[in-house]
Amino acid sequence: MELIQNYQTQFKTHLLKYIQSIYTKQPKELYQPIEYILTASAKHIRPVFCLLSCELYGKTSRSALNAALSIELFHTFSLIHDDILDNSNIRRGKKAIHKKWDTGIAILSGDTLLIESFKLLAKYHPTISNSLLKTMTKASTEICEGQQNDMNFEKLKFISSHQYIEMIRKKTAVLLGTAFQMGTIIANINATEQKKVYTIGENIGIAFQIMDDYLDTFGNTKIFGKKIGNDILANKKTFLLTNALQIANRKQLLKIHQILKMPPSDKKINEMKSLFIDLSIDKLSLNKAAEFNNKNYSIIKSLKAKNEKTRNILLLLSEQLIKRTQ
Repeated sequence: MELIQNYQTQFKTHLLKYIQSIYTKQPKELYQPIEYILTASAKHIRPVFCLLSCELYGKTSRSALNAALSIELFHTFSLIHDDILDNSNIRRGKKAIHKKWDTGIAILSGDTLLIESFKLLAKYHPTISNSLLKTMTKASTEICEGQQNDMNFEKLKFISSHQYIEMIRKKTAVLLGTAFQMGTIIANINATEQKKVYTIGENIGIAFQIMDDYLDTFGNTKIFGKKIGNDILANKKTFLLTNALQIANRKQLLKIHQILKMPPSDKKINEMKSLFIDLSIDKLSLNKAAEFNNKNYSIIKSLKAKNEKTRNILLLLSEQLIKRTQ
C-alpha cells in the first residue's frame, strides 16, 4: 500500500507545519496540550481518505491538505472531549489531556481545535469553502447526537441492533464519510458522486465498529493488542449484545441478564462468549461486516473515477479495514 504511505507522509509533513505554527502561541496552557496530542502516534486514516478521494477524481492530493488537516483537528477535538466524558486515562499511548493537565484545560484545548478545523476550511475558494463548511457542520451535529445516544443507551436495558447501528453511524462513521466527501468537493465533483463516496466512508465506519466489537470478544489478544472481553466486563451494549438480546429465547435471555449481573471476572467473559456462540452471534457479526464490504465493492466499481490506480487502492483499503483482525 505504497500510495497510502505516501498520503500519510504527505499529511504528516503538513501536520508538522501546523504544530510548529502553534509553538509560540499564548497562553501556553491552551496550546501545549494541542501540540502534545497531535504529536502522538496515529495512522491518520481520515486525512488519508480525504487526500485519496480528491486524487480519485484527477485532482492533486496536495489541494486537499487543509481539508485533511481540518478533519484531523476535528477528530482530535472529539477524542479529547470523549476522554473527559468516559473518564479515560490513556489516549494514543499517552496520558489523556484531562489527566495530564485538568478538565478545564482539556475542554478549552478541544474547543480551540474545533475552531481551528473550521478556520482551515475557510481558506478555500468561497464556493468550495461554503460546501466544505456545510458538510462539516452537518457532521458535527450528527456526531454530537451519536455521542449522546451512546450515553443514553448505557442507561437502557434494551436497544435494538438497528438503534445501535444508527448510533455508531453517527458517532463514528459520519466523520469517515465526511473525510471522503471533502476530497470530492475540492475535486469539484457532482452531488451524485459525492453521495456515493460519502456512503463508502460510512460503510467502512460501521463495519469497522462491528469488527471492533467482534474482536473484543473473539479476537486474539496478541494480534488485537488488548485484553479480550473488556466490553463484556463493562456490560457494554455492543453489536454482539444488542443482537443477542434481540434473538435469544426466554431461557437464554434469563441467562444473559444473570451474566450481566455478575462481577467482572474471566468466568463472566467465558459464559457470555459461550452464549454468543450458541446464538451464532460470532457468525452474524462477520456476515454483517462482509455485507458492508460487498456494498462498498459495488459502489466503488460504479464510481466515475479518473484515476484507476486510486480506485483499486480504495477497493483494497475498504476490504482491509472491514476484514481486519486487529
